[in-house]
Amino acid sequence: MLLAVDIGNTNIVLAVFDGDKIVNQWRIATDARRTGDEYTSIILTLARDADIDLSQVKKSIISSVVPALIGPFVIVCQHITKAQPFVLSSAHAQGKKLPVHLPENSTRELGTDLLCNAVSAWNLFNGKANIVVDFGTALTLTFTDSEGTILGGTISPGLGTAVKALATNAAQLPYVSLEAPSRVIGSTTKEAIQAGIVLGYKGLVESLVKQCKEEYERLSGRSGNEVQVVATGGLNSVLKPITDCFTTVDKDLTVKGLKIISDLLQ
Repeated sequence: MLLAVDIGNTNIVLAVFDGDKIVNQWRIATDARRTGDEYTSIILTLARDADIDLSQVKKSIISSVVPALIGPFVIVCQHITKAQPFVLSSAHAQGKKLPVHLPENSTRELGTDLLCNAVSAWNLFNGKANIVVDFGTALTLTFTDSEGTILGGTISPGLGTAVKALATNAAQLPYVSLEAPSRVIGSTTKEAIQAGIVLGYKGLVESLVKQCKEEYERLSGRSGNEVQVVATGGLNSVLKPITDCFTTVDKDLTVKGLKIISDLLQ
């Protein structure tokens, strides 16, 4: 069994795999102040409550966009598996060991979460050009062509980040739930914020996907219609019901990518 750990800026997702099947997973708040012992205690309690026998977990892999938490989770994984975890880094996007990679001789770094997404999407779409739209603390689009080259992408503030920024920086604007309003011309402050953020981000995502496909056509001479689009991340469900620009949605895309990478490199 494998423990896959995806450490994000807002949440940490832990998934236990038995073969290719996710037998359980947990999402806990990211807190860089916690120690490895504290996180170990939390995870052991969650596993006990879910009746998951972590003694059967023999391997682990870590992806982190929070450098301060790599050390604590190395300790977590060592405690659970009695072995050293595989720590994914941006360097693994270089070369040909994975099915996707950065352009040859590129000096660009790539977040390990985005690398996991690209690997998983490549597997999901059987090697077709694709865009991963990840709804996290940041809203990211990552484009991989049909040769497995990760061409790049876009980064925007995430939906939750946008709501928090408004409520934090504008004294009379409250936190609101992230759900689509019934109309774009909001008659209340709540409706106006929901329209501006949820419907505004619908337009943002659809426009960026469209422009990425058009640019791919110009660069490659191939049809943008062949490009597949997958949405993932904790807030993908906000836009899923109101847009048709996604080929599919997979909330487990990142941890599935970790599983694939573990099979290839560990």
